[in-house]
Amino acid sequence: MNKHALCVALLLAVGSTAFGGGQMMAQTSTPPHEQTQAGRVSGTVSDRNGHPLIGASVMVKGTNTGVVTDINGKFTIAAKEGQTLEISYVGYSKQSVRVGSHSNYDVTLSSSTNLDEVVVTAMGVSREKKSLTYAIDEIDSEELMRNKSTNVLNSLSGKMAGVNITQASGAAGAGTQIILRGGTSLERDNQPLFVVDGVIYDNSTSIVGNSAFDGMMATATTNSNRVMDINPEDIESMSVLKGPAASALYGSRAAAGVVIITTKKGEEGNVEVNLNAKYITSWAKNLPYAQKTYKRGYYDESGALNSYTTQSWGARYGADDKVYDNIGDFFQSGGAWDTNLSVSGGNKNGNFYLSGSFYDQDGIIPTTGYKKTTFRFNGEQKYKMFTFNANVAYSQANTDKTLTSAGLYGSGGTGSMVSVYRWSPSDNMSDWIKPNGDPVRMFEGQQSREDDVENPYWMLNKYKFTDETERFTGNFAVRADITDWLWIQYRMGMDSYTTENRNIIGENSAVQVKWQNGMLSENSYRYRYLSTNLMINANKQFGDFGTNLLLGTSTDNTKSVTNYRMGWNFQVPGFYSFSNVLAADSKFQETYSKKRLVGVYGELRLDWRSALFLTFTARNDWSSTLPVENRSYFYPSVGGGVVFTEFMPKNDIVTFGKVRASWARVGKDANPYVTNTYMWPVGTYLGDRPGVGQSWTRGNPYLKPETTESTEIGLEMRFFNDRLRLDYAFYTNNSLDQIVSPRLSQANGYIMYNANTGDVYNKGMELLIGGTPVQTKDWTWETSINLSGNRGTVENLTQGMDILYVTDAQVGTAKAASFNNGKFMGISGSKWQRDPNGNVILNNSYMPVVDSNTALYVGDREPNVQGGWNNTLSWERGSFGRLTFNMLWEFRFGGMVYNGTEYFMTNAGLSEISENRESITIKGVQQTGTDAKGNPVYTPAEKTFTADGTYNLNGAQVSGRYLIQSYYQNYYSQETANFLTEVNSLRLRTISLTWELPSKWLEKTKVFKRASISVTGNNLLLFTNYNGDPELAVAGSGAVGSSSVGIDYCGVPSTASVAFGVNLTF
Repeated sequence: MNKHALCVALLLAVGSTAFGGGQMMAQTSTPPHEQTQAGRVSGTVSDRNGHPLIGASVMVKGTNTGVVTDINGKFTIAAKEGQTLEISYVGYSKQSVRVGSHSNYDVTLSSSTNLDEVVVTAMGVSREKKSLTYAIDEIDSEELMRNKSTNVLNSLSGKMAGVNITQASGAAGAGTQIILRGGTSLERDNQPLFVVDGVIYDNSTSIVGNSAFDGMMATATTNSNRVMDINPEDIESMSVLKGPAASALYGSRAAAGVVIITTKKGEEGNVEVNLNAKYITSWAKNLPYAQKTYKRGYYDESGALNSYTTQSWGARYGADDKVYDNIGDFFQSGGAWDTNLSVSGGNKNGNFYLSGSFYDQDGIIPTTGYKKTTFRFNGEQKYKMFTFNANVAYSQANTDKTLTSAGLYGSGGTGSMVSVYRWSPSDNMSDWIKPNGDPVRMFEGQQSREDDVENPYWMLNKYKFTDETERFTGNFAVRADITDWLWIQYRMGMDSYTTENRNIIGENSAVQVKWQNGMLSENSYRYRYLSTNLMINANKQFGDFGTNLLLGTSTDNTKSVTNYRMGWNFQVPGFYSFSNVLAADSKFQETYSKKRLVGVYGELRLDWRSALFLTFTARNDWSSTLPVENRSYFYPSVGGGVVFTEFMPKNDIVTFGKVRASWARVGKDANPYVTNTYMWPVGTYLGDRPGVGQSWTRGNPYLKPETTESTEIGLEMRFFNDRLRLDYAFYTNNSLDQIVSPRLSQANGYIMYNANTGDVYNKGMELLIGGTPVQTKDWTWETSINLSGNRGTVENLTQGMDILYVTDAQVGTAKAASFNNGKFMGISGSKWQRDPNGNVILNNSYMPVVDSNTALYVGDREPNVQGGWNNTLSWERGSFGRLTFNMLWEFRFGGMVYNGTEYFMTNAGLSEISENRESITIKGVQQTGTDAKGNPVYTPAEKTFTADGTYNLNGAQVSGRYLIQSYYQNYYSQETANFLTEVNSLRLRTISLTWELPSKWLEKTKVFKRASISVTGNNLLLFTNYNGDPELAVAGSGAVGSSSVGIDYCGVPSTASVAFGVNLTF
């Protein structure tokens, strides 16, 4: 038997390897006369020139048994017949060899690059990475688990260029936002499409209540993005398709990119049971500073001290005054148990994977927490030419949360975090309830209950805010391999979940009068998605030319129903049920949405000698959300790549080099029901009479789809047999004919009107440099650094519409906004007036003059550069096992963050800024006349105000203390830039140490196959010029448009954590 035939036989015996384990040109030879002796085999590992490879890793698959080759490339290892050896060496393709009856195996590894890896691309089709003409990043389960989070998106942070992850807050169950290469929509969700095992998976952030119904606002509240429903332990790999060229086959929902998640399946061999358990302890970081120099109170114009206020503009603390650390004492240490159990196995005709997990977290805010339970079954069975796949997953997630920042719209009640950050240290915030159960009131007898500022502890104990999400996803696929070059596949999938939101406000709370006997709001959101997909693929080689044709059709049906139920004024105190309220004290509402999308698509791939590659794709969609004449839209893409090292002499310096370029266009349809004008539901209107009213949004029967056009140029290089690698990409990503709803003059009877107007332009660069600086018998050091920068701008908005705002991201004097002919991620705000030289103009009282325009551009939230530096250091010694140390740093340069928390605390007299109040000096210029052309003439002006003085303020004589207080509240806070920081930061995102116990120890137990112990720290260090943690999004992960990233307002602070874990395989 020749060597090539033997190689084919081995491949058939062991099957194809996992991602990254390519076997191109790897060869083995086995002398037929040698037989396995006492369960030990030997051999030699060499390159294709016959040179021995020193320090190559030889592992028995599925165990911790492993050795490295000696100076002559030789090895000896304990392995039994039927087991598989995995041989790997940096810069070479991994080789798998099944142990037979022979005892000697000589293995030849061929030179490799990471681009020989097989990665999961659009429609779940696996491709060689080097053949791709667009950017794609893949991360495997091992890397994900190094900094495992219950929200798998957090495990991507800092590891991929151009992938921007924002953890909204440190609250239990808080969501995470992901944006690829900048936003593409002005008023819609800019997060990528998620696909799990070939089926689209909804990742929206469900905010069931709303300010118009039950007063619930989204600003700084705790809501989960739905990809949190996936158990990270079930994930085998995640592929991120960044641009439209990579994701064009997925259609309308993929304009912002695609994240493909492939879950685990069983492997051929014995059944394995894996138990992974962790305990995580966490604590609040970067708490706001609250001054402890001045007590609660304020000074009136005459200088008299008054204590009838919650603000802290009062007198200095005396030596005997008690000072309370209300903010520090409010937060507690959080803890979480994370337990996962899986069973997997298989044979040559099928495999299975079964898992269950339970995650139980106590939040850093008392009474809050997050629980998640998941189950999954993945199965595969082969029968003749057919392969059947079935994947089923169930999850249940529960969040116990409290009313956070924004509070209740239209009510006297404020959010708990707002109250925490304004509570004066001169008052004991933890003194919140009397022995008889009534609230401790700061101004009892002086004002009504609805005018009180609610004590945070009253809210934690008397307000009950919970949500529960039950989710079921599943898909069934059958593939027929008709010939060795032709296959056809059909897949059906579903994604179904229900989120139940229950909010209780206890009686006698500081809310509007009609709710003071209690309020109950129960809201539910039901989401149903069904899809079908039929694909046929032909792959044929004609001499040096390779061809691949993929054709397919898909259908998507999406339906959602939202029910709102609300009751108040309970007849039996403390019994919160809709059966305990009168009909007049309740209201109900329902919304219904349905959408259908049908598409056909195709992809043609051509290559010549695996050196030249061309890819063409096309797709046509028909959407139910667009007018009939515009509901059909077509979009193509084209890409090419040249592996130029195939035309160069082989050398040990430049191992691999490829240039690539692509262009793509992707369509995007509208939200449902925006083409028609509708009526409001039946309600009470003028004179409390029942009736109907016309909606304030006018429909547009002439809408057409948005289009996103992208170009990309890339360079991929590998040096020194893959010891050093470099990837670079430059891209443009332009979204045209945006569907937005600008505000109109109310003279025509409508407030908003959906229209195609405005374009979003993105351009940027991405760079990855990585390698293996150290590779010895015992030590391996792998390191990589990624950088990215994006610039987003907006043009061609409707005349007169210069700014688009983000709902729920408007706090203090700042608003998240997109500016026509300006920045996509801008900040609008107010400014002091300045002369032509930039000097602040002062009035006659020496106070800054505030510009009457409060919608001025004041900053850009988009960072200039951001990235991560990932390091993995491994030490392996057979008698001791394997130690792996990982450290991931993240960095950021530029991009504004508005500190709305500091703004709020400054107005309350609690910030470090407002602590400076014994004297202030104000500098600027004052107008002293005009020149010959009528232009104002300014002269320098400066004045110092002291607390004990008396001054003229706008024509009235006031005390110095009152004037200084008025300056901070009415003048200083009106300069938005006073609370803006152009952020630079360096963060130790994760650090971990894992010890894999030696196989010799485990063999003695006759129970364990593998075992490891780990300790992981997350977010332990942060170096930044920002007063707080700059990673934040005030409206959470679900904010649309330019998002709420970069706006901070009284949210739950970020956390640091340490996890201790044990992983056992039986």
